[in-house]
Amino acid sequence: MTEAESAAPRAQGGAWSFLVTGDDRQFQGNDGYEDIVEESYSYDSTVSNHQHVAVGDLVVVRNGKEALGAGYVEALQVLPDQRKVRSRCRSCGSTGFKGRLTMVPRFWCSNCKSAFDDPLVETLSVTAFTAHYGGTWQPLDGCLDKEQLKELSPSRSDQQSIKKLDRHRTLEVVETRGVRLPRRRDVIDGGEQRPQELPGGTRRSTASVRRGQDAFRRALVRQYGLICAVTGAAPAEVLEAAHLRPFSDTQHHRVEEGLMLRSDVHRLFDSGLLAIDSNLVVHVAPSLAGHRQYSALAGVSLQIGHEAPIDRAVIADHHAATVATW
Repeated sequence: MTEAESAAPRAQGGAWSFLVTGDDRQFQGNDGYEDIVEESYSYDSTVSNHQHVAVGDLVVVRNGKEALGAGYVEALQVLPDQRKVRSRCRSCGSTGFKGRLTMVPRFWCSNCKSAFDDPLVETLSVTAFTAHYGGTWQPLDGCLDKEQLKELSPSRSDQQSIKKLDRHRTLEVVETRGVRLPRRRDVIDGGEQRPQELPGGTRRSTASVRRGQDAFRRALVRQYGLICAVTGAAPAEVLEAAHLRPFSDTQHHRVEEGLMLRSDVHRLFDSGLLAIDSNLVVHVAPSLAGHRQYSALAGVSLQIGHEAPIDRAVIADHHAATVATW
C-alpha cells in the first residue's frame, strides 16, 4: 500500500456525482467496493473519469434514486497494482448483467438475452483510488432526486459510476435546498495540515442516517429542502419533521400538515411555546421574553414558498389552541 497522496487541485475545480454501489446497482460484473458514503468513495482505473477527479473537486454521492450527500475531495489515496475480479456473461462477454433473487438461472444478461448461473471470471491489475471528503460532508437526505441530478450532468447514463456535473449549477441548486458547504479554498489551504494517515473504515453513525428511513421526513425534505421553516438553512442533523397536528390524534402523515423545523424550535412548537398563524407568521409565548434568541422570532414570516402545500386551516387551529394557553 502506498502512502496517501493528494492530487494537485485545479484552479477552477471540477464536479462529479459518485454512484454508491449496493443492492440497487444494475451492473453485477464487478466486485463491489466497501464505500463509507459519509467519508470516502473507492473506484479504480477501469472506471470512466477516474483520471479526472482531483483534490478540491465538488462531489455529490448518489444511489439509484437520490442524492445522499455532498462534499469536497480533501485527499486522494492511490494504490497501484491492485487485483480486481471482474465477471462477464458467458455468451456475449458483457459485464452489464443482473442478478435475480427468485429465478433460476441466477443471472440474466439483457445484452444477449441469456441466463446463466456461473459467469466467466477474470482477474485484472488496476490502480485503485479512494477519494476522501468526510471533513466537508453535508447530508442531502434526498433533497435532490434522480431526475434533478440528471439535469445537472451532461451525461445521460444512469449507471456511469463517476458522472461529470456542472459545478456552478450544482452549487446553486444545493444552496437553494439549504445546504451550506465550506469554501473550496478552505479545503485546499487546509490540505497541508491534514495528517498523512487518512480516516479508517469506521462508519460515522449520525441521526440523519436513522431519520433517512422516515418517509414523512423524506417527503418534507423533498418539498422544502434542508431549511428550517422558522430560522432558515440548518445542518441536516438538527432538522426534524414536525406535525402540525399530533400524530397520536391523526394516525397519519400528510405533507400538508408538516414542516421542517430545527430541533429546538420543534420542541418549542410541540410544547406550546411557539405558534404560527394562518398568515404564516411566528408567535412566541411571553414566557420566553427572557430568551432573546427565541423572543426575536416573534413576527418572523415562515421561510417557505407561497406555493407550499401547507394546510392553513390546520395551522390556524393549532395557533388558536396554543395562544389560548398563554
